This record gives sequence, structure tokens and C-alpha cells, in this order.
Amino acid sequence: MCIAINFSDILRKNSKIFYGVAYLITISDLIYRKFSMSVPQTMPNILRIIEKPLSMGALSAAIFVVVMYTGALDNRRDYTKKLMSVRAELSILGCIFFLAHTIPYCIQFFKTIDKVNMSSAFSIISILTILAIIIMLPLWITSYKNIRKKIKAKTWKNLQKLAYIMYLLIYLHISVLFLLWTKKYDKFILYTLVFGIYAVLRIRKYIIQNKKKK
Repeated sequence: MCIAINFSDILRKNSKIFYGVAYLITISDLIYRKFSMSVPQTMPNILRIIEKPLSMGALSAAIFVVVMYTGALDNRRDYTKKLMSVRAELSILGCIFFLAHTIPYCIQFFKTIDKVNMSSAFSIISILTILAIIIMLPLWITSYKNIRKKIKAKTWKNLQKLAYIMYLLIYLHISVLFLLWTKKYDKFILYTLVFGIYAVLRIRKYIIQNKKKK
């Protein structure tokens, strides 16, 4: 979050460059991995450092957390204003990197859909991922300023409410991943705290804003 605050001006002024780099990294990663579920052993060490948080979803999750919390923080604060100024840009970057994490899972799921146990952890994760992508697409597309300008303010605002469903799906995805598949309970607790604190802050902000309206 500190990085997003300190580099908000650079990101806003050079957003297209950041998008281009993000697309390049994501496409390169997917091609290099050949849509496999594991990291190639031949990958150079420097690329492994980038590839691991990308393929595991840690990078996109970190960006989405910043986007989430931005909407839950006090709008009067300077740091919130800086984050709000690049919230759309961060959302787009998060969506781009989210594909690097999710596309291989989706491809693997559809390749084995006739053999896979639909109640297995992998199937549940894949279904949650597909639903998240479906909801993410309109949010992603309308985050681009040239497209957003063509949409009525009320319509765009209502569309953004889908983000809460996407956040829930991402949390469920993480929960199944760490509870039922990898059994990494410490990470499940960590993400539960992150999403839980966000929920409390967002509900608190909603209540305060409603009181002011009255």
C-alpha cells in the first residue's frame, strides 16, 4: 500500500506503460509455462522470483487488497486521496495479473472436466475462479477511462457493486485453496484477517456515510 501511495503520481501519468508491461509479463509467463500447472525447471532464477508470486496469485491478491482497502478508508485522509486517484489503474493491473494465476487452472479444469471429481478441492477452486473472472471482466473493462466516459455515472456506480461479489469469490477461492488443498492454515488465517478487517472497515464507513446523509 505504501508503494501505491508513494508512486501514485507516476502510475497515473504513465498508466499505459504500466499496462503494457503488465500484459507483457502475464503473456510471457503463460507462454513460458505453456499453460502447465508447475514452474519449468529451466526457468532462470531471476524469472522464478517474478513468476512465483505471479502464478500463485500473490501479486494480484496484494493489488486487489490495496484496491479493497482504498474503498474502506477515510476519504478525507491524504493517503486515501492518493490511492483513490489510481484506484482504477490498480484495478486494471490486478485484473491483468489475475489472469496469469487463473488461466492455467481454468484450462486444466476444462481439459479434465469429464474425469474430475466435481466435489474435489481443485474443482471447487476452478469453479470459483471461473465465476470470479466472469464478474471481473465488466469491472476490468469499465475501469479503463476511455470506456468509463461512455457509461452513465449511475450505471457505472451500480456496476462497481459487483466488486464485492468478486472479493467474496476470491476469499472463498483462497479459503478452499489453503484449507482443503495445500493445508496451509497459517496463510488461511492471514487472509481471513485481511478480508475480515476490510469487511469491518467497509461496513463502518457505510454506516458513517448513511448517518451523514440523514
